[in-house]
Order: sequence, then C-alpha cells, then structure tokens
Amino acid sequence: MPLVRDNSLLYEVIKVSTIDSEPLATIEGLSIPAHDFISLSYTSTNLTGVIYKTGGSGGTTVATLVLVYDGNNNLTSVTKS
Repeated sequence: MPLVRDNSLLYEVIKVSTIDSEPLATIEGLSIPAHDFISLSYTSTNLTGVIYKTGGSGGTTVATLVLVYDGNNNLTSVTKS
C-alpha cells in the first residue's frame, strides 16, 4: 500500500473490507456536520459538553459531544449524539 504524507506526518494507506469483500464506508474523526456555532459547558475546569449548531446560537443543534472524566480529571470517553 502507498504511503501518504500529511504535513509532517506519514501514513500508510490500507484497504478495509467486509467478510464478502465489499469495501467499508469510512469517515474521519467524529464526523461533525457543518455548523456555524459552538457552545461549550464545563464542570469545574473540565470541558464536559460541546453543542454544535447551524443558524447561530438560537439555531438547530446538529451534534453534541459529552466528555467524561475519571476521579483524577483524566478524559475517559467522548460520545457524539
């Protein structure tokens, strides 16, 4: 498989397929839809929520992230809905 350079990082391209050899659909990251407003919420100093909207602050929510921390303030999970 070929190597791909992105800025200073070098990646190897690999093909992934299903058991019947159909290629898998791929998306990068958390696939946040187009948005023009982001709202952040915190508990103490930890970022605990992100709301993405289109149409400004009073617009339509297109995605949310919930961030969870352990007792030592280490980020343990991020869930998109």
